[in-house]
Amino acid sequence: MEEALAAHEAGRVRVAEVRASDFLGEGALSLFTWTVVPAVLAGTEALLPVGLDEAHAWSYVGDVARTLVAVGGREDGWGRAWHVPSTSELSVRALAGRLAEAAGAPDPRLRRMTPGELAEQVAGDAVTAEIPEMAYLYDGSLRLDASETETVLGVRAAALDLVLKELAESGS
Repeated sequence: MEEALAAHEAGRVRVAEVRASDFLGEGALSLFTWTVVPAVLAGTEALLPVGLDEAHAWSYVGDVARTLVAVGGREDGWGRAWHVPSTSELSVRALAGRLAEAAGAPDPRLRRMTPGELAEQVAGDAVTAEIPEMAYLYDGSLRLDASETETVLGVRAAALDLVLKELAESGS
């Protein structure tokens, strides 16, 4: 990003960075939508390679899109980074519980993978092989301060209940 911002400062390109956390929403791909949503809706156990009980920022894909549009539509949006407002900062376990409530599903059953299970799961797959490297993001509290995005750009996070309803109805 530093090189891109330097090119922006030099007037060679227009650059802005929009930072989001793990995605939620219909068609969104994240560990939660890939592993937890289908298991919760089916009433089966979800097996995850990450911590389940730390606060975690969640970005609704509609909010990401609205932030991108807001940044691109303003001269003062360029040349810096913006955080997408988080629709929730619930832990994986708490978010799964709220999804189950929204879907009328049984209480979720979640389990963290053992290191051996994780190694077996990611072996030979270039996409999932990146999971162990990024799992630390779930082992401590992860929050994004989007107060400037909210104040300057006027973008607010979608209500979690609406996002969960969308996930429950779409199954993804």
